[in-house]
Amino acid sequence: MARKPLPKIDHLNLNELNKLIEQAEALRESRKEDAKTEFMDKMRKEALAAGLSLDALMGRAPSGRRKRSDAGVKLKPKFVGPNGETYTGRGPTPKWLKDLEAKGVNRNKYLVKG
Repeated sequence: MARKPLPKIDHLNLNELNKLIEQAEALRESRKEDAKTEFMDKMRKEALAAGLSLDALMGRAPSGRRKRSDAGVKLKPKFVGPNGETYTGRGPTPKWLKDLEAKGVNRNKYLVKG
């Protein structure tokens, strides 16, 4: 495929050059997105022809998100409350810890050492 020679740009002033650069960058991004979409469509078709799911091949769950590498692994408690309550530090903060923080207690007081 023969390429057209690039237009002469020596005569452009600074504003015109900046506008040309913006247009070129927008066109480049558009072409990258088009290429990505085309490639993904091709890969989906090939995976389907092989009886596979592209999401499964990419390690993604049906929702499109990757499965956590530590999914199903029991986590050690990061905080232990005054009555033996535990909190791993993931997910919503438990009520017992919120209540203590509301009273002005620093959560690091209940941090598990080690």
